[in-house]
Amino acid sequence: MSKKNKTIPEQADTAEKTAHTKKRTNWILCIGAIAFVIMIAVMIVNQNVQIYDSQKQLEEISEQIALQKIQNSELKDVAEAVEKEDFDKYRDYIEKRARMYGFTKDGEVVFINIAGN
Repeated sequence: MSKKNKTIPEQADTAEKTAHTKKRTNWILCIGAIAFVIMIAVMIVNQNVQIYDSQKQLEEISEQIALQKIQNSELKDVAEAVEKEDFDKYRDYIEKRARMYGFTKDGEVVFINIAGN
């Protein structure tokens, strides 16, 4: 009988340890699942932010393209006028563009304000 009495407490200890291990494993799995869900949520938010930034950049580039097309059409008109030697129509435009690039008229003196005011 003494053997039976010793086995029952040992079995109870083993059963208790197994139950404790299962509870610990369940908690670890729950924490791991929650961490995984949080990681996926962060990745989705990050992707949405990147998509928003890319769309904003696309809009800016589209605006630049539209402005460049307008400038190209103006320059094309000027180039056609130069080919036809029809300078009178675009004289002011040509002069304005030339001044933007630092050109001056013959005999003209350019003063540069170095004071910054």
